[in-house]
Amino acid sequence: MFLEEKKRTNYASICLIVFFCCVFGLELARFAKSYSKTANWEHPFTTAIEIATNNKADPTVPCNNAEKSSSDHTRKTVAARADSQRERPPSTYCVKIGSFTKLADSLKDGKYESRPFRVGGHNWTLIMYPKGNKDDSASGWVSLYVKIDNSTLIADPRDVYAEIKFFIYNTNVDKYYTYRETEPRRFHLFNTMWGYPKVQTYDVVRNPAYGYVFDGDQLVFGVDVFVAPDFDKWEVTSFAQNFHEPKYTWGLRHFSSLDDEFYVSEDFYRAGRNWYLKIYPNGDGIGRGNSLSMYIVACNTMPYEKMYLRAKLRVLDQRNSNSTHAEKLVDSWSDTPGKGWGFPQFISFSDLRNSSKGFVVDNTLKVEVEFLEFTKTDYFPSKVLD
Repeated sequence: MFLEEKKRTNYASICLIVFFCCVFGLELARFAKSYSKTANWEHPFTTAIEIATNNKADPTVPCNNAEKSSSDHTRKTVAARADSQRERPPSTYCVKIGSFTKLADSLKDGKYESRPFRVGGHNWTLIMYPKGNKDDSASGWVSLYVKIDNSTLIADPRDVYAEIKFFIYNTNVDKYYTYRETEPRRFHLFNTMWGYPKVQTYDVVRNPAYGYVFDGDQLVFGVDVFVAPDFDKWEVTSFAQNFHEPKYTWGLRHFSSLDDEFYVSEDFYRAGRNWYLKIYPNGDGIGRGNSLSMYIVACNTMPYEKMYLRAKLRVLDQRNSNSTHAEKLVDSWSDTPGKGWGFPQFISFSDLRNSSKGFVVDNTLKVEVEFLEFTKTDYFPSKVLD
């Protein structure tokens, strides 16, 4: 009995020791992780300057471990990288500063804002924080933003999507470093400013060795703003099937005396639009002089309008409704207004004249179309091209 109690006590002690060891290990790991983060945050410029020193042709700063910003007007929380270089200067707006260091030291609020410029029906300004935007946790960095004038948004409160590119000229490569997003940015009444809080460190920019300042501390930076026009042109294409009245029949009287080049039926409404049948009694194209030509044509087609039609064209046997009519299937796209679908050699003259086939009875020819499938396209606006 005593031995059993002793064993229980030993097991309990062992479990208690293991528990405290686990707690101690977890706390030690958390402390080490916290210390690592703090060390990286307290020395954010060391890596940037070391890399710039080793590679002066590309003095861009890698992403560091800065915490996310709580600001609403920017979503960039890490150091921006120049994704390209170009010789052409900014096409929207450019600012040249005669003395970058003096400007940085003279700004009471740390911000330099350009004169307004107009793009896409809105007024914009280019904003630089030479020593960083503290509200974006970017102290010690050069911050660049573009801001839309909210007065133009009040008059027309719609979202504005703009493609933004920032530029800083570098004399070492004689090109503009370009900072841009791959997606257009959304501006509205509650989000009027966007940019990069961490473009480059202030210490790197003001150092002539890196090529940003030149000729006595001059600096050139700028922006391109492209505002996409409002989305107002589109088309909707759908396939129409199972028509309420899929067939239309037309009779041509006095067929043997028809001497015009072609004849058309009355307009009829099917598949969401008006149509007509077109007959060439003496043939059209390769059917001229040997065959009757037959077409189905859509009314009021627009330039470049593409339509698909699957339908059956027939010359009816009027003596026997159960016999095989002269029938051909159209199944294709057409983008030629007024041409329609059909066949220049639909039925030969010899078959038409054969009274036993019943195609012409009492000097009347009867033709028919049966709709099987058709694309219906709506355009917005209805008239796109002149």
